[in-house]
Amino acid sequence: MTTIKDVARLAGVSPATVSQALNGRPRVNSETRRRVVDAALKLRYAPNLHGRRLARRRAESIAVIQGKNISTVFSDSFYRVVMGGVVEAARARGYSLMITPTSGAGAGGDHCPGILGNGAVDGVLVAGVLEEAALLALRHRGLPLVLVDNYLPGVEVPAVMPDYRAGARLATEHLLALGHRRVAFLGAAVSYPFGWHTYEGYADALGARGVAQHPALVRRCAISVEAATTETADLLALPAPPTAIFAVTDAMAIGALRGARAQGVPVPLGRLAAERLIRLIEGEPTDAALLPVGGELVVRVSCGGAR
Repeated sequence: MTTIKDVARLAGVSPATVSQALNGRPRVNSETRRRVVDAALKLRYAPNLHGRRLARRRAESIAVIQGKNISTVFSDSFYRVVMGGVVEAARARGYSLMITPTSGAGAGGDHCPGILGNGAVDGVLVAGVLEEAALLALRHRGLPLVLVDNYLPGVEVPAVMPDYRAGARLATEHLLALGHRRVAFLGAAVSYPFGWHTYEGYADALGARGVAQHPALVRRCAISVEAATTETADLLALPAPPTAIFAVTDAMAIGALRGARAQGVPVPLGRLAAERLIRLIEGEPTDAALLPVGGELVVRVSCGGAR
């Protein structure tokens, strides 16, 4: 049976370095890590996970609790990307994941899934939105807790979330730069931070340009294609309709496009895409695809100047 000492001998390092390299510890440089991994593969070394966990007194497992704003973390395009990062980081450090919904408040008012009380996990990551009572109940359990895409104002719980305010400001500024002055806000009718942060970014951009807000152009609805389609139809039926719409999610943007099409408002998305493809097929010159990265505004062809 191959041991960690065998791997260390072949890689020319100490057993402690083998352990650190295979557990993704950052103190091991890439060249050493490569040698250790190559040696482990060559010797078909498999760490004794049960013994390691007993020695460390850790389960080396993380509970991922789904927020109530999503059906599953894999059914939403945004949270699929989030979970990809979670899986990558957990795998690099040798942790497994247990994905679970909240249990809801039972007779005793306990919101916590049962797996949190038997030592099966070492920490909790909440992806999405839970009520404050549920988050406080999780915090009370004493396990390390991190929130993703949500936070508790005034409560010291680590949280990681996008800067929705800055993103909304960038999107609105882009529309204003195209010459639009009647820019509608199609926001999410939710009580968690995403709802008000996106509106604040929209308002920031209008204020910075000295553009007056029109209450009739500010709409909120459920995060769904159908609800956004209905709101868009109402917006475009106004005596002074908007010339541009900022929709805060992909689903709502699809609804806005459908609503615009139904009202006979041209959106250049499909036409421009087909024209570009035909130019490529026929060997005609065409501009390069626009692929901004690094958290910047991604400008799609559904954006056009004011008419």
